Amino acid sequence: MAITKAQTRTMVREYLDDPNGKRWSDTNLNIAIQFVLDDLWSDMLDVAPYINSQYQQIPLPLHTPGFIDLKLTAFGGDLTQRFYRMQQVIADGRHYFPKDPRDYLMVAQSLTNDPSTIQASTGIEQRFSYQFLGDQVWLHPLGAVTTFVELRYNFRPVAFSQLADGTTLPMPEGSEQSLVLLSAAYAMGKGNAEESMQLQALGEQSRQRLMNSIRRQYHGMTVAFSPENPWAYGGT
Repeated sequence: MAITKAQTRTMVREYLDDPNGKRWSDTNLNIAIQFVLDDLWSDMLDVAPYINSQYQQIPLPLHTPGFIDLKLTAFGGDLTQRFYRMQQVIADGRHYFPKDPRDYLMVAQSLTNDPSTIQASTGIEQRFSYQFLGDQVWLHPLGAVTTFVELRYNFRPVAFSQLADGTTLPMPEGSEQSLVLLSAAYAMGKGNAEESMQLQALGEQSRQRLMNSIRRQYHGMTVAFSPENPWAYGGT
């Protein structure tokens, strides 16, 4: 059955044998659980890239000279979910593809037509593609979008520390044990005061059951959708 944020924190405290919060405040324990939950979701999204998917339209104007900020809107970015991996980019009804490093070509140029003054400069092939630069995705050719951009991407859920105590834990049904055990093992490492190997072993066993469950549900694609990603291959 699904459990809430408050129940998750209480169970972690029970495994820590710290029910009264003498070693961990609620605020700090929430953050510790958040670290573990984010790692679990990263594992799940690597195994099954389409376990979730967010569609979002990005209106004009884009950020100068032509990029989208992948941070949340609450932090000055453009996205409504916590971005993990791009699934699809469309602008003006045209599909954009990940930029290949081979698109960056060395171009010889001379301003005087004198061979002795030829210099190498970097040129970019102007096909319709996108490029990641930190927390930004740049659309090439820059400034070519005339309507809006459509994104589809997978994401990690709302941070555990930002959930209300009564909110149901954002985990696949029946997999909550892995988060509780791994969070308890993580928290027990504080100050290296206690040995956490037993909890870590139990947590890893539970995590493996979670990954196996996801693999059973997600058979992979029958054709490569994004051939630059090794996980895009496979299927039945």
